[in-house]
Amino acid sequence: MPPEDFRIIPVLDIMRGRAVHAVRGERHRYRELRSVFGSSPVEIAENLPYPELYVADLDAITWRSPNLELLERLASVKRLLLDCGVRGRADLELTSRLGCTPVIGTETAESIEVFRAGVAVWRQELFASLDVMDGEVLSPFLPPSPADALGALEDAGVRNIIYLDLSRVGTLSLNVEALKELLAEKRKETRLFAAGGIKRGDLPRLKSLGIAGVLVGTALHRGEL
Repeated sequence: MPPEDFRIIPVLDIMRGRAVHAVRGERHRYRELRSVFGSSPVEIAENLPYPELYVADLDAITWRSPNLELLERLASVKRLLLDCGVRGRADLELTSRLGCTPVIGTETAESIEVFRAGVAVWRQELFASLDVMDGEVLSPFLPPSPADALGALEDAGVRNIIYLDLSRVGTLSLNVEALKELLAEKRKETRLFAAGGIKRGDLPRLKSLGIAGVLVGTALHRGEL
C-alpha cells in the first residue's frame, strides 16, 4: 500500500542570494531560476502551495559563507528542510538557530559521527541526503555502494533518507531501478525519499512502490506539477 503521508516537498537551490536552476550537479552551469512562482527566493517561497520547502544553500555547501539573511526570511515563510553544507557538529548550530530541520548530506559530512550527533538532537526529524553521482555515493567516509551507505546511515539512527541522484537533477529523467533496489534493502522503519529527475507522471508509481515522498524542483517550477 502507498504511504498515507506521501509528501511532495518543493526544492529551492540558492546561490549568492538568488534562486538557481540545478542541472546534473554541475554547479558551474547553474543559472538563475525562472519559476512560475516568482523571481526572488522569498517570492517563490511565498507562492508555493506547500507547507514545507527543501533549501540547499550552495554557497555553504561549497565552502563559501551561508546566505544567513535570506535563510532567515525563508524560514519565516515556510517550514524549512535545510542543507547548509553540514560538515561537523558545529555546523548543526546554524539550522538549530534558524529553527529549521537539518538535512545532512553525505557529500559534505566529515564522519558518521555527524549523523549520530544530529539524531541525538532531532531524533526522527533529522534527514540525511544520500548524495549519489552516476551510481556512486559522494562521501569521504561511506562506501560507494548506495545500499551499503544506506545501511551505515540506518545504523547511525537516521530514519529519513533522501536518495538524491545528482546526475539526474534537472533532467526530468528518474532512475526508478536504483530506488527499487534501495527499497528492497532498507529497514521497515526507514522512510526513503526520492530526489533528482522527478516529473508529475512519476508520482503514482513512486507512491505504489512505497516511497515516503519526493523532492521536486524542475517540474514544479515549470508549472508541470
